[in-house]
Amino acid sequence: MSATEAKPEATPAAEQQIPAGANVSIIPKHQKQAKERLLKLGLKQVKSISRVTFKKKGNFILAIENPEVYKTQGGSYVVFGEAKVEDLNKRYAETLAAQKAAQKAADDGKETTEDISTSGSVADAITEDLKKASLEDKKEDDKEEEEVADADVDTTGLEEADIKVVMDQANVSKAKAVSALRKEKGDVVNTIMSLADI
Repeated sequence: MSATEAKPEATPAAEQQIPAGANVSIIPKHQKQAKERLLKLGLKQVKSISRVTFKKKGNFILAIENPEVYKTQGGSYVVFGEAKVEDLNKRYAETLAAQKAAQKAADDGKETTEDISTSGSVADAITEDLKKASLEDKKEDDKEEEEVADADVDTTGLEEADIKVVMDQANVSKAKAVSALRKEKGDVVNTIMSLADI
């Protein structure tokens, strides 16, 4: 008996077990092990989530379709799934092109009004996403401007550590923290409490 005759043929048996056209996803061994370890920590699976998106700077989105989401006891989430990069600008341009084509076809009488309203709602949703993204970028720019203005603040008579504590706890700019500390005569606790009331 030769070495080639001793090997059983596993290929035809494996093909017979999986029906043709079936959608099979192979989970890597390290991902299985990670899930098992996380489940031992007492994570609870959240089943009603169909899509998870993470926004990156520059209108890029990491999207995970049909993810496995687990919630920790502390309120954080652990997400498993295949992340795909989406460009909102490209998606918006494609939707606008589809909308224009739909309107042109509607003018020619080839398309129903339902199809036009559907493509319009998709365009509106993408437009809304872009507006939100630009507002967040604007907020980041405002924070940078505040940081530049904070460099000019007169901190004489106040300790830098106290200013940083007030800034961190009350989530305010350096200028607001300094003026509030001066109002409260250097009392950090009262300063934080007064800024929390605002």
